[in-house]
Amino acid sequence: MSQPSIALIFNPAARGDKARRFRESLGQLLNECTLLETSGPGSATSLAAQAIRDGYKTIVASGGDGTVNEVVNGLTQARDGLGQAQLGILPLGTMNVFARELGIPLTARRAWETILLGQARAVDLPLAKVQTDAGPAERCFVQMAGAGLDGDAVGGVSIALKKKIGPLAYLFSTLAALKAKPPRLTATWDGGSVRGEWMCVGNGRFFGGPVVLFPDARLSDGRLELCVFPRINPGSVARGVASMALGQIGDWPGAEHHRVSELTVDGPAGTRVQADGEFIGTLPLTITLQPRALKVLVPPGK
Repeated sequence: MSQPSIALIFNPAARGDKARRFRESLGQLLNECTLLETSGPGSATSLAAQAIRDGYKTIVASGGDGTVNEVVNGLTQARDGLGQAQLGILPLGTMNVFARELGIPLTARRAWETILLGQARAVDLPLAKVQTDAGPAERCFVQMAGAGLDGDAVGGVSIALKKKIGPLAYLFSTLAALKAKPPRLTATWDGGSVRGEWMCVGNGRFFGGPVVLFPDARLSDGRLELCVFPRINPGSVARGVASMALGQIGDWPGAEHHRVSELTVDGPAGTRVQADGEFIGTLPLTITLQPRALKVLVPPGK
């Protein structure tokens, strides 16, 4: 019997109804794929890289945006991984922002049909360079990154609370982050610069769920959208995050938008940076873009 061409990376400890229902359906899927179980944070990256070395052509990330991010970084670590393999997504997470952006169904059964019958779409892949305790580090992301308020909110979110109440955990974490004095940040790029107290970069339109924060962003146009908040107003931010948690379009007054292909964000040392909803390091932050470097399986016509 030949080896399946699909490697499915799954967290056996994942909680929630989606993960439970997915585990119940695993038996019928195992004839179509090889299951690779994660062992902890970061292990999806090494599993994805090894799967490519083992000859798998489709690597499936089953989980949320953090799992997708880890798997994509595994694709970049393998020799010609982005050229050899395509990404499939089973959206089992809290937000599933990247899946929403691509029009991938949010139910496991229909998402699996997309993996088997969908088409490969080439999307841009941003690369973030940040500072960590171990020194400078690089991390790809697929949907969005931010410095300042969202970095603090993601870095300070309670994992236990997130598992219990889902997206609302980010509201409480954001409100806690708002109590601190916001940093003064500066973004520079070829032909421009801007200052503000919170900066987000979007590869796609959505931020934190079905919330359009980057209205002009497109995944395959070779550009990023920089959203800058010159001043942090606790009231307006709280309203925006509450709207986000309720799945509505957020109201973010006063935001400035710029279209860039690469940029640098500087600010106070220790200012946190998030990418795809995960804390990745601190400023300074440099982002470059690899146009149409990542192949993702999406429904026909998406």
